[in-house]
Amino acid sequence: MRKPDRCNRNAPNIVKSGCLCYYTVMIGFFIKKAFYDGWDNLLSILVMNVAILAVAFGGWFLAGATLFFLPLSIFMLVLSAAAEGVLFLTISALMAKVSKYESFSASDIGEAFGASWKHGALFGLLIAAIVFVASVAFPYYFSLGNMIGLALSIVIFWVTVVVALSLQWFLPIRSQLDTNFVKCLKKSFIIFFDNPGFSLFMFLYSLVLTVLSLVMVMLMPGFAGMILAHNNAFRLRMYKYDWLEEHPELDVREARKSVPWAELLSEDEDTVGHRTLKSFIFPWKD
Repeated sequence: MRKPDRCNRNAPNIVKSGCLCYYTVMIGFFIKKAFYDGWDNLLSILVMNVAILAVAFGGWFLAGATLFFLPLSIFMLVLSAAAEGVLFLTISALMAKVSKYESFSASDIGEAFGASWKHGALFGLLIAAIVFVASVAFPYYFSLGNMIGLALSIVIFWVTVVVALSLQWFLPIRSQLDTNFVKCLKKSFIIFFDNPGFSLFMFLYSLVLTVLSLVMVMLMPGFAGMILAHNNAFRLRMYKYDWLEEHPELDVREARKSVPWAELLSEDEDTVGHRTLKSFIFPWKD
């Protein structure tokens, strides 16, 4: 049985007055779960980040070593981007299992790779193309020094922002929801436009993890930790849509503002539990 909701979902006046209970409960639990899951999978995350860094540095090294023949150098960069995409999507498939309180084995890694490599390569190439176009088009139009150039550079900037905030959901969507590449792309934008505030929060959360990762030379939490966090966030966010489907009689606009997160997360709260500092360092003593 779920715990009673700590907010009254039938009180729209509370929502209108600015009550953030519905959101703080969910975000607070997400941060807690993401930290616990990351701590429990430190070694796996470390190994995954080493693999990601190895592919990245290997690609740059080969690209630099083949600069004498530019097409080959560019091909090495493209190949590296595709390989990173495969790694990211394979890791996402494993992190999706972690977000559901499941473990994974060596056989799961091979299975995840086999099911992800095509779409992973496409995703890596897509991200590389977006970065290339944005990095070339924005400075070019901005440097024109006229109103048309300024307007186009602003448009490119905001389009890039929307794409970045949307595509951060692609990996968990592909790992947890759909296996059609185009549909996953569409759903990434749907999730963003339906949850712009939470998408912005996750982007800022990833920036914080990036800063922490730089201190740890991108070994912890690194990209693997960010992928785990996004899988956790997406899985928890899907509770909202399950609840909306179960209550078609409610006004959609008010229902979206009144999702009873405390109630929906009660079982997860029980599963995650509470830990002391001692239990983190010496778990075998509990």
